[in-house]
Amino acid sequence: MSYKIDTFNNSLIFIFVIIFLLPILFIFLNLFSSTTDIWIHISTYLLEEYIINSLIIVFFVALFTILIGTSLAWLVSMYDFPGVSFFKWLLILPMAIPTYINAFIYSGLNETSGIFFNFFEYYFGLGPFIYNLYNIQNIYGVIFIMSISLYPYVYLLCLPAFANHSYSVFEVGKSLGLNQFQRMTRIGIPIVRPAIIAGVSFVIMETLAEYATMEYFGVPTFATGIFRAWFVLGDDISSLRLSSILLTLVFLLIYFEEISRGKKNFNNPTNKVYERKKEIPDNKSLPILLCSLVLFFGFILPLIQIFYWISYSFQEINIAFLSELVLSSAGVAFISAVVIIIFTLNISFISRITINIFTKICIKIFSLGYAIPGVVLAVGVITPIIYLERSFSRLFNYPPESILTGTFILLIIAYLVRFSTISIKTIDSGFNKISANYDLVSASFGYSKIETLLKVHLPILLPTIYSAGILLFVDIVKELPMTLILRPFNFTTLPVYLYELAEAENLSSMGVPGLILIIICLIPVIILSKGIMKNVER
Repeated sequence: MSYKIDTFNNSLIFIFVIIFLLPILFIFLNLFSSTTDIWIHISTYLLEEYIINSLIIVFFVALFTILIGTSLAWLVSMYDFPGVSFFKWLLILPMAIPTYINAFIYSGLNETSGIFFNFFEYYFGLGPFIYNLYNIQNIYGVIFIMSISLYPYVYLLCLPAFANHSYSVFEVGKSLGLNQFQRMTRIGIPIVRPAIIAGVSFVIMETLAEYATMEYFGVPTFATGIFRAWFVLGDDISSLRLSSILLTLVFLLIYFEEISRGKKNFNNPTNKVYERKKEIPDNKSLPILLCSLVLFFGFILPLIQIFYWISYSFQEINIAFLSELVLSSAGVAFISAVVIIIFTLNISFISRITINIFTKICIKIFSLGYAIPGVVLAVGVITPIIYLERSFSRLFNYPPESILTGTFILLIIAYLVRFSTISIKTIDSGFNKISANYDLVSASFGYSKIETLLKVHLPILLPTIYSAGILLFVDIVKELPMTLILRPFNFTTLPVYLYELAEAENLSSMGVPGLILIIICLIPVIILSKGIMKNVER
């Protein structure tokens, strides 16, 4: 009986693995396809620019997020200055604004409906001069936008890493004559290096995956190249080859991150609670200024511009249309989140009752989904479906029709592959807190494994499932590139609508839908920060 159960579980996981690997395998298999004229053009004239721009952006965004995230975490963890308790929480808030929203906002600051233009025009009559002077739509603007949007990932990981180490370590450095800056660079940063690596790895993956910001700012990268090859040039071979290169870079990054971190833990291994002794900074105004500047450019200024847009276009607000937009976004996100929860709950349960190398490898494969850029995954999902539909049409000799292409099914499959990682990690953490004794007691009462899952595990896991569902819901709501490529005809979500407004240069109409999306994105920020802050506030 046990053998049959294990065989069934392994077969089920194998099917799930095929679903996950098919887009990736199809991308790399097309490397052996015949070369097209468009690919020759791209590889000759554009590929070098894609590589250089992508590497420059990744390097500087990684550098600046490390500098900003690590410095802020050090300041609020180690020093006592006015407002430090508030800054500790507030500095997380820029995470709630999607990168592409920040790109649209900062572009709109100097439009005729923007704060900069109107301020300088009203008070100094310099609106046109500032308009010509201010230009953020370039590679430098991309680096700035990505840095202020993504630094919280480094900050959130470094914060507990600093807090979970005894202050005596830093007191030793002080006794050796090291100043505050030297203690941070020589002692603090080496201590939290695994946390920095983990945070910046995520930053790099998000940077490589970003499409809307690069496209809107006119900076050619792999993401824009893949999208353009697919939609503008209509060449799936070129799109897939660019995807394979980008996917290779992502996998190398994952490998490097694993090697760099090794088995190091960026938390205190003893789980001992240390008394936090905070120093008074040499210059109290400096940490306040630094924290305030980052918070201002990362959250306050974008929010001011959002409300300015709302006041500017208040009469144009269409409540009925916005309600329909929110319902469409929420509907597909809710259905997708439920599907992913059911899927990952089964995966986590199987990995709990069937412990072998095969299941461990499969779980590792499932964790790769989130690392795959959305535009790459979308192309990897839709291309084999189109090929199958065309082959089916030729085989049965009837006009080609879209069976899955342009349907919600394909969109949900893409969401499943990309976002299952979030749910699996969350639900696994819940399962790890359930003692194996529960399973033994359940078996002694004659419960089957399925009955144990439904009657014993599920009630305990409900809070964990609830958290996973919220995180999934929000991530799906704000997803843009996959939705752009795979959405059904005439189906529009909040991000898609905002992107269309930006493409139409109608930035002033972004106020209300942009604010709605930011409010929705605040939910996972609160959830994530709540758990992390437990290790910090002692």
